[in-house]
Amino acid sequence: MPDPRYIIAAYDYLGPKHAGPAIRTLALARQLSKIGDVDIIFEGEAPSDQPARISFIEKGSVDLSAGFFLKYKAALVPPLVAMTVPQILESDIPVVVDLFDPVVWENLLLYKSEPEKDRQFQHERHLAALIAALFRGDYFIVAGKRQQDLFLGSLMALNRVNPSTWIEKSGPGQLVGLVPFGLPDGQPPDPDETAIPDIYSAGGNIAVWGGGMWDWLCPETVVKAWPMVLKRYPDAILAFPGTDHPNPHVPEMASVGRVRKLSRELGIEKNVVFGSWLPRDEYLALLGRASVGVSAHSPGLEATYAVRTRFLDSIWMGLPMVVSGDDEYSSIIAEQELGVVIESESPTDFANGIIHVMDQGRGAYAGMFARARSELTWSKAAAELVEWMVEPRITHGSGIQFFRDTVGDVAPRERPSDLGSLVNRVIKKLRN
Repeated sequence: MPDPRYIIAAYDYLGPKHAGPAIRTLALARQLSKIGDVDIIFEGEAPSDQPARISFIEKGSVDLSAGFFLKYKAALVPPLVAMTVPQILESDIPVVVDLFDPVVWENLLLYKSEPEKDRQFQHERHLAALIAALFRGDYFIVAGKRQQDLFLGSLMALNRVNPSTWIEKSGPGQLVGLVPFGLPDGQPPDPDETAIPDIYSAGGNIAVWGGGMWDWLCPETVVKAWPMVLKRYPDAILAFPGTDHPNPHVPEMASVGRVRKLSRELGIEKNVVFGSWLPRDEYLALLGRASVGVSAHSPGLEATYAVRTRFLDSIWMGLPMVVSGDDEYSSIIAEQELGVVIESESPTDFANGIIHVMDQGRGAYAGMFARARSELTWSKAAAELVEWMVEPRITHGSGIQFFRDTVGDVAPRERPSDLGSLVNRVIKKLRN
Protein backbone atom coordinates (compact mmCIF):
# COMPACT_ATOMS: atom_id res chain seq x y z
CA MET A 1 0.00 0.00 0.00
CA PRO A 2 1.55 3.34 -1.05
CA ASP A 3 2.25 6.01 1.52
CA PRO A 4 -0.45 8.68 1.89
CA ARG A 5 0.00 11.97 0.08
CA TYR A 6 -0.92 15.40 1.45
CA ILE A 7 -1.36 18.76 -0.28
CA ILE A 8 -0.52 22.14 1.27
CA ALA A 9 -1.48 25.54 -0.12
CA ALA A 10 1.38 27.82 0.94
CA TYR A 11 0.29 30.56 3.31
CA ASP A 12 2.59 33.15 1.73
CA TYR A 13 5.19 33.79 -0.95
CA LEU A 14 8.10 31.33 -0.86
CA GLY A 15 11.72 32.10 -1.66
CA PRO A 16 15.12 32.70 -0.04
CA LYS A 17 13.53 35.69 1.70
CA HIS A 18 10.35 34.69 3.48
CA ALA A 19 8.21 35.81 6.39
CA GLY A 20 6.61 33.96 9.29
CA PRO A 21 3.71 32.42 7.30
CA ALA A 22 6.13 30.88 4.80
CA ILE A 23 8.31 29.57 7.63
CA ARG A 24 5.21 27.93 9.10
CA THR A 25 4.26 26.34 5.77
CA LEU A 26 7.67 24.73 5.31
CA ALA A 27 7.95 23.63 8.95
CA LEU A 28 4.53 21.94 8.97
CA ALA A 29 5.32 20.31 5.63
CA ARG A 30 8.42 18.76 7.18
CA GLN A 31 6.39 17.39 10.07
CA LEU A 32 3.77 15.90 7.72
CA SER A 33 6.51 14.35 5.57
CA LYS A 34 7.18 12.02 8.52
CA ILE A 35 3.85 10.29 7.83
CA GLY A 36 3.54 10.65 4.04
CA ASP A 37 4.53 12.52 0.89
CA VAL A 38 3.74 16.23 0.73
CA ASP A 39 3.08 18.54 -2.23
CA ILE A 40 3.09 22.33 -1.74
CA ILE A 41 1.23 24.67 -4.11
CA PHE A 42 3.16 27.92 -4.02
CA GLU A 43 3.93 31.29 -5.57
CA GLY A 44 7.48 32.62 -5.66
CA GLU A 45 10.57 30.42 -5.66
CA ALA A 46 10.87 26.86 -4.39
CA PRO A 47 13.64 26.25 -1.83
CA SER A 48 16.92 25.13 -3.36
CA ASP A 49 17.39 22.50 -0.65
CA GLN A 50 14.13 20.62 -1.07
CA PRO A 51 13.57 18.20 1.81
CA ALA A 52 12.95 14.53 1.12
CA ARG A 53 9.31 13.56 0.46
CA ILE A 54 8.31 17.20 -0.17
CA SER A 55 7.57 18.41 -3.70
CA PHE A 56 6.66 21.90 -4.92
CA ILE A 57 3.94 22.70 -7.46
CA GLU A 58 4.12 26.22 -8.82
CA LYS A 59 0.69 27.79 -8.97
CA GLY A 60 -0.40 27.99 -12.61
CA SER A 61 1.78 25.10 -13.73
CA VAL A 62 -1.01 22.49 -13.42
CA ASP A 63 -4.76 22.36 -13.92
CA LEU A 64 -6.12 22.74 -10.41
CA SER A 65 -9.59 21.40 -11.01
CA ALA A 66 -11.43 19.89 -8.06
CA GLY A 67 -10.59 16.43 -9.38
CA PHE A 68 -6.86 17.17 -9.14
CA PHE A 69 -7.04 16.90 -5.36
CA LEU A 70 -8.69 13.48 -5.15
CA LYS A 71 -5.32 11.71 -4.94
CA TYR A 72 -4.56 13.40 -1.62
CA LYS A 73 -5.51 12.07 1.78
CA ALA A 74 -6.04 15.60 3.13
CA ALA A 75 -5.19 19.26 2.54
CA LEU A 76 -3.75 22.03 4.72
CA VAL A 77 -4.83 25.51 3.63
CA PRO A 78 -4.80 29.16 4.82
CA PRO A 79 -8.11 30.82 5.75
CA LEU A 80 -8.15 32.94 2.58
CA VAL A 81 -7.81 29.93 0.29
CA ALA A 82 -11.13 30.88 -1.35
CA MET A 83 -9.25 33.85 -2.82
CA THR A 84 -6.18 31.91 -3.92
CA VAL A 85 -6.87 28.20 -4.57
CA PRO A 86 -10.67 27.82 -4.23
CA GLN A 87 -10.57 24.50 -6.08
CA ILE A 88 -9.35 22.81 -2.89
CA LEU A 89 -12.55 23.88 -1.15
CA GLU A 90 -14.60 22.56 -4.07
CA SER A 91 -13.07 19.09 -3.73
CA ASP A 92 -14.33 16.40 -1.38
CA ILE A 93 -11.08 15.65 0.46
CA PRO A 94 -10.63 16.42 4.16
CA VAL A 95 -9.39 19.99 4.65
CA VAL A 96 -7.46 21.49 7.56
CA VAL A 97 -7.61 25.31 7.83
CA ASP A 98 -4.72 27.10 9.54
CA LEU A 99 -6.22 30.10 11.36
CA PHE A 100 -3.08 31.42 13.05
CA ASP A 101 -3.12 34.84 11.32
CA PRO A 102 -5.92 37.22 12.53
CA VAL A 103 -6.18 38.82 9.10
CA VAL A 104 -9.60 40.42 9.66
CA TRP A 105 -8.25 42.24 12.72
CA GLU A 106 -5.10 43.29 10.85
CA ASN A 107 -7.13 44.77 8.01
CA LEU A 108 -9.06 47.03 10.38
CA LEU A 109 -5.74 48.76 11.04
CA LEU A 110 -4.04 48.22 7.68
CA TYR A 111 -6.75 50.07 5.74
CA LYS A 112 -7.73 52.58 8.43
CA SER A 113 -6.56 55.55 6.32
CA GLU A 114 -8.46 54.44 3.21
CA PRO A 115 -11.89 55.82 2.24
CA GLU A 116 -14.77 54.10 4.04
CA LYS A 117 -15.98 52.42 0.84
CA ASP A 118 -12.56 50.84 0.23
CA ARG A 119 -12.22 49.75 3.86
CA GLN A 120 -15.60 48.03 3.67
CA PHE A 121 -14.65 46.41 0.36
CA GLN A 122 -11.52 44.83 1.85
CA HIS A 123 -13.32 43.81 5.02
CA GLU A 124 -16.19 42.09 3.21
CA ARG A 125 -14.09 40.09 0.77
CA HIS A 126 -11.70 38.85 3.46
CA LEU A 127 -14.53 38.04 5.85
CA ALA A 128 -16.42 36.19 3.11
CA ALA A 129 -13.32 34.09 2.37
CA LEU A 130 -12.86 33.35 6.06
CA ILE A 131 -16.51 32.28 6.42
CA ALA A 132 -16.12 30.00 3.40
CA ALA A 133 -13.11 28.33 5.04
CA LEU A 134 -14.93 27.95 8.36
CA PHE A 135 -17.84 26.25 6.61
CA ARG A 136 -15.73 23.99 4.41
CA GLY A 137 -12.95 23.01 6.79
CA ASP A 138 -13.01 19.63 8.50
CA TYR A 139 -10.40 20.49 11.14
CA PHE A 140 -8.85 23.78 12.21
CA ILE A 141 -5.52 24.67 13.77
CA VAL A 142 -4.50 27.80 15.67
CA ALA A 143 -1.27 29.03 17.24
CA GLY A 144 -2.49 29.97 20.72
CA LYS A 145 -5.16 29.28 23.32
CA ARG A 146 -6.77 32.69 22.83
CA GLN A 147 -7.19 31.93 19.13
CA GLN A 148 -8.62 28.54 20.02
CA ASP A 149 -11.37 30.16 22.09
CA LEU A 150 -12.02 32.80 19.40
CA PHE A 151 -12.55 30.30 16.61
CA LEU A 152 -14.49 27.82 18.70
CA GLY A 153 -16.96 30.67 19.19
CA SER A 154 -16.96 31.46 15.47
CA LEU A 155 -17.55 27.81 14.57
CA MET A 156 -20.30 27.51 17.15
CA ALA A 157 -22.10 30.50 15.58
CA LEU A 158 -21.90 28.80 12.16
CA ASN A 159 -23.27 25.50 13.53
CA ARG A 160 -19.94 23.76 12.93
CA VAL A 161 -19.82 22.71 16.60
CA ASN A 162 -22.62 20.17 16.61
CA PRO A 163 -23.32 16.54 17.60
CA SER A 164 -21.64 15.13 14.51
CA THR A 165 -18.39 17.09 14.98
CA TRP A 166 -18.07 16.95 18.78
CA ILE A 167 -18.01 13.28 19.56
CA GLU A 168 -14.63 11.58 19.55
CA LYS A 169 -12.75 12.97 22.52
CA SER A 170 -13.09 15.68 25.11
CA GLY A 171 -11.58 19.14 24.73
CA PRO A 172 -11.30 21.66 21.91
CA GLY A 173 -8.54 19.74 20.12
CA GLN A 174 -11.09 17.47 18.42
CA LEU A 175 -12.17 20.35 16.13
CA VAL A 176 -9.65 23.16 16.75
CA GLY A 177 -6.13 21.88 17.35
CA LEU A 178 -3.45 23.90 19.12
CA VAL A 179 -0.41 24.11 16.82
CA PRO A 180 1.84 26.96 17.98
CA PHE A 181 4.94 28.12 16.17
CA GLY A 182 7.96 26.00 16.89
CA LEU A 183 11.71 25.75 16.50
CA PRO A 184 13.90 23.29 14.61
CA ASP A 185 15.39 20.41 16.55
CA GLY A 186 19.07 20.66 17.36
CA GLN A 187 21.38 23.65 17.75
CA PRO A 188 20.94 26.99 15.94
CA PRO A 189 23.38 27.96 13.19
CA ASP A 190 26.66 29.66 14.04
CA PRO A 191 26.10 33.37 13.20
CA ASP A 192 29.80 33.89 12.47
CA GLU A 193 29.61 31.50 9.50
CA THR A 194 27.32 33.83 7.51
CA ALA A 195 28.18 37.35 6.39
CA ILE A 196 25.68 40.14 7.03
CA PRO A 197 25.36 43.47 5.15
CA ASP A 198 27.92 46.09 6.17
CA ILE A 199 25.21 48.52 7.28
CA TYR A 200 24.67 46.34 10.37
CA SER A 201 28.38 45.92 11.16
CA ALA A 202 29.21 49.48 12.23
CA GLY A 203 28.75 50.60 15.81
CA GLY A 204 28.47 48.59 18.99
CA ASN A 205 25.27 47.13 20.42
CA ILE A 206 22.60 46.30 17.86
CA ALA A 207 18.89 46.23 18.60
CA VAL A 208 16.88 44.45 15.88
CA TRP A 209 13.25 45.09 15.02
CA GLY A 210 12.69 41.60 13.65
CA GLY A 211 10.16 41.03 10.88
CA GLY A 212 7.99 43.56 9.09
CA MET A 213 7.18 47.11 10.15
CA TRP A 214 3.46 46.44 9.96
CA ASP A 215 1.06 49.35 10.30
CA TRP A 216 -0.68 47.60 13.20
CA LEU A 217 2.56 47.66 15.23
CA CYS A 218 4.31 50.65 16.90
CA PRO A 219 7.97 50.90 15.84
CA GLU A 220 7.73 54.61 16.64
CA THR A 221 7.72 53.73 20.35
CA VAL A 222 11.17 52.15 20.09
CA VAL A 223 12.51 55.04 17.98
CA LYS A 224 11.33 57.52 20.63
CA ALA A 225 13.17 55.44 23.23
CA TRP A 226 16.42 55.44 21.27
CA PRO A 227 17.79 58.89 22.31
CA MET A 228 17.64 57.66 25.93
CA VAL A 229 19.46 54.46 24.98
CA LEU A 230 22.15 56.50 23.19
CA LYS A 231 22.92 58.44 26.36
CA ARG A 232 24.25 55.20 27.85
CA TYR A 233 25.40 53.47 24.65
CA PRO A 234 26.34 56.28 22.19
CA ASP A 235 27.28 53.93 19.33
CA ALA A 236 24.25 51.62 19.60
CA ILE A 237 22.36 50.83 16.38
CA LEU A 238 18.61 50.32 15.99
CA ALA A 239 18.13 48.10 12.92
CA PHE A 240 14.99 47.70 10.83
CA PRO A 241 15.78 44.94 8.29
CA GLY A 242 12.15 44.53 7.21
CA THR A 243 11.22 47.76 5.45
CA ASP A 244 9.93 45.80 2.44
CA HIS A 245 8.32 42.36 2.14
CA PRO A 246 9.40 39.33 0.08
CA ASN A 247 5.83 38.97 -1.20
CA PRO A 248 5.43 41.49 -4.06
CA HIS A 249 1.67 41.67 -3.38
CA VAL A 250 2.38 43.32 0.00
CA PRO A 251 2.92 47.09 -0.32
CA GLU A 252 5.35 49.09 1.80
CA MET A 253 3.78 49.96 5.12
CA ALA A 254 3.05 53.62 5.95
CA SER A 255 4.93 53.13 9.23
CA VAL A 256 8.22 52.92 7.31
CA GLY A 257 7.92 56.54 6.20
CA ARG A 258 6.77 57.65 9.64
CA VAL A 259 9.74 56.01 11.35
CA ARG A 260 12.24 57.48 8.88
CA LYS A 261 10.77 60.95 9.45
CA LEU A 262 10.77 60.53 13.23
CA SER A 263 14.41 59.42 13.35
CA ARG A 264 15.39 62.57 11.41
CA GLU A 265 13.33 64.81 13.68
CA LEU A 266 15.01 63.27 16.75
CA GLY A 267 18.46 63.69 15.20
CA ILE A 268 19.32 60.00 15.54
CA GLU A 269 19.27 58.97 11.89
CA LYS A 270 22.94 57.92 12.04
CA ASN A 271 22.03 55.36 14.69
CA VAL A 272 18.90 53.99 12.96
CA VAL A 273 19.48 51.63 10.03
CA PHE A 274 16.85 50.69 7.44
CA GLY A 275 17.47 47.64 5.26
CA SER A 276 15.71 45.33 2.84
CA TRP A 277 14.32 41.93 3.85
CA LEU A 278 17.26 39.58 4.33
CA PRO A 279 17.68 36.00 3.13
CA ARG A 280 16.89 33.60 5.96
CA ASP A 281 20.49 32.69 6.81
CA GLU A 282 21.60 36.35 6.89
CA TYR A 283 18.66 37.33 9.08
CA LEU A 284 19.45 34.60 11.60
CA ALA A 285 23.11 35.66 11.57
CA LEU A 286 22.05 39.24 12.34
CA LEU A 287 19.99 38.03 15.29
CA GLY A 288 22.95 35.95 16.42
CA ARG A 289 25.21 39.02 16.55
CA ALA A 290 22.71 41.52 17.99
CA SER A 291 22.38 42.54 21.62
CA VAL A 292 18.59 42.72 21.90
CA GLY A 293 15.42 42.15 19.86
CA VAL A 294 12.63 44.72 20.07
CA SER A 295 8.93 44.78 19.19
CA ALA A 296 6.16 47.18 20.24
CA HIS A 297 2.42 47.38 19.70
CA SER A 298 -0.65 49.02 21.18
CA PRO A 299 -3.31 47.03 23.04
CA GLY A 300 -6.23 45.95 20.86
CA LEU A 301 -7.92 43.12 18.99
CA GLU A 302 -4.96 42.36 16.76
CA ALA A 303 -2.55 42.18 19.70
CA THR A 304 -4.92 40.02 21.75
CA TYR A 305 -5.09 37.29 19.10
CA ALA A 306 -1.76 37.73 17.32
CA VAL A 307 1.30 35.50 17.50
CA ARG A 308 4.60 37.32 16.94
CA THR A 309 6.62 34.84 14.93
CA ARG A 310 9.66 37.11 15.25
CA PHE A 311 9.83 36.06 18.92
CA LEU A 312 10.51 32.47 17.88
CA ASP A 313 13.41 33.53 15.65
CA SER A 314 14.98 35.38 18.58
CA ILE A 315 14.48 32.40 20.88
CA TRP A 316 16.09 30.15 18.28
CA MET A 317 19.16 32.41 18.10
CA GLY A 318 19.31 33.13 21.86
CA LEU A 319 18.60 36.86 21.51
CA PRO A 320 17.00 38.45 24.61
CA MET A 321 14.00 40.64 23.81
CA VAL A 322 12.24 43.78 24.99
CA VAL A 323 8.63 43.63 23.80
CA SER A 324 5.11 44.90 24.47
CA GLY A 325 2.84 42.75 26.59
CA ASP A 326 -0.80 41.79 26.01
CA ASP A 327 -0.19 39.32 23.16
CA GLU A 328 -0.08 35.62 23.89
CA TYR A 329 3.53 34.93 22.96
CA SER A 330 4.94 37.73 25.15
CA SER A 331 3.93 35.55 28.10
CA ILE A 332 6.56 33.01 26.96
CA ILE A 333 9.24 35.69 27.25
CA ALA A 334 8.06 36.67 30.72
CA GLU A 335 7.57 33.15 32.07
CA GLN A 336 10.86 31.80 30.75
CA GLU A 337 12.86 34.98 31.52
CA LEU A 338 13.98 35.56 27.94
CA GLY A 339 14.01 39.34 28.20
CA VAL A 340 11.77 42.16 29.39
CA VAL A 341 8.02 42.56 28.75
CA ILE A 342 6.78 46.17 28.83
CA GLU A 343 3.19 46.58 29.97
CA SER A 344 2.89 50.20 28.83
CA GLU A 345 3.39 52.25 25.66
CA SER A 346 5.99 54.46 27.35
CA PRO A 347 9.21 55.07 25.37
CA THR A 348 10.96 55.61 28.71
CA ASP A 349 9.94 52.13 29.86
CA PHE A 350 11.19 50.66 26.59
CA ALA A 351 14.50 52.53 26.91
CA ASN A 352 14.98 51.26 30.45
CA GLY A 353 14.21 47.70 29.33
CA ILE A 354 16.67 47.87 26.43
CA ILE A 355 19.40 49.34 28.62
CA HIS A 356 18.80 46.63 31.22
CA VAL A 357 19.22 43.84 28.63
CA MET A 358 22.34 45.48 27.16
CA ASP A 359 23.82 45.86 30.65
CA GLN A 360 23.14 42.19 31.41
CA GLY A 361 24.56 40.93 28.12
CA ARG A 362 23.41 37.92 26.08
CA GLY A 363 25.38 35.49 28.19
CA ALA A 364 23.16 36.12 31.21
CA TYR A 365 20.23 34.59 29.32
CA ALA A 366 21.97 31.60 27.72
CA GLY A 367 20.66 28.97 30.13
CA MET A 368 17.06 30.13 29.77
CA PHE A 369 17.25 30.01 25.99
CA ALA A 370 18.69 26.48 26.00
CA ARG A 371 15.71 25.31 28.05
CA ALA A 372 13.21 27.16 25.88
CA ARG A 373 14.63 25.69 22.67
CA SER A 374 14.20 22.17 23.99
CA GLU A 375 10.55 22.80 24.88
CA LEU A 376 9.41 24.68 21.76
CA THR A 377 10.32 22.33 18.91
CA TRP A 378 8.17 21.94 15.80
CA SER A 379 7.84 18.21 16.45
CA LYS A 380 6.05 19.00 19.71
CA ALA A 381 4.13 21.97 18.32
CA ALA A 382 2.68 20.07 15.34
CA ALA A 383 1.70 16.93 17.25
CA GLU A 384 -2.08 17.55 17.14
CA LEU A 385 -2.01 18.27 13.39
CA VAL A 386 0.02 15.14 12.62
CA GLU A 387 -2.28 13.00 14.79
CA TRP A 388 -5.36 14.25 12.92
CA MET A 389 -3.76 13.82 9.50
CA VAL A 390 -3.07 10.14 10.19
CA GLU A 391 -6.83 9.50 10.33
CA PRO A 392 -8.59 12.56 8.85
CA ARG A 393 -12.37 12.65 8.78
CA ILE A 394 -14.97 14.70 6.92
CA THR A 395 -17.01 17.00 9.15
CA HIS A 396 -18.27 19.59 6.65
CA GLY A 397 -21.25 19.44 4.26
CA SER A 398 -21.13 17.79 0.86
CA GLY A 399 -18.25 19.13 -1.20
CA ILE A 400 -18.58 21.36 -4.20
CA GLN A 401 -22.31 22.06 -4.04
CA PHE A 402 -22.08 22.98 -0.37
CA PHE A 403 -19.35 25.51 -1.13
CA ARG A 404 -21.19 27.06 -4.07
CA ASP A 405 -24.49 27.23 -2.22
CA THR A 406 -22.80 28.91 0.72
CA VAL A 407 -20.49 31.51 -0.86
CA GLY A 408 -21.33 31.50 -4.56
CA ASP A 409 -18.77 31.52 -7.36
CA VAL A 410 -16.02 33.86 -6.15
CA ALA A 411 -13.14 34.56 -8.50
CA PRO A 412 -9.74 35.02 -6.81
CA ARG A 413 -8.97 38.59 -5.72
CA GLU A 414 -12.43 39.85 -6.73
CA ARG A 415 -15.10 41.21 -4.46
CA PRO A 416 -17.75 38.67 -3.55
CA SER A 417 -21.41 39.51 -3.36
CA ASP A 418 -22.22 41.96 -0.60
CA LEU A 419 -21.90 40.59 2.90
CA GLY A 420 -25.62 40.79 3.61
CA SER A 421 -26.35 38.52 0.65
CA LEU A 422 -23.61 36.14 1.80
CA VAL A 423 -25.11 35.90 5.28
CA ASN A 424 -28.58 35.27 3.83
CA ARG A 425 -27.19 32.40 1.74
CA VAL A 426 -25.44 31.00 4.81
CA ILE A 427 -28.68 31.11 6.83
CA LYS A 428 -30.58 29.47 3.97
CA LYS A 429 -27.99 26.69 3.84
CA LEU A 430 -28.25 26.10 7.57
CA ARG A 431 -32.04 25.78 7.35
CA ASN A 432 -31.91 23.15 4.58
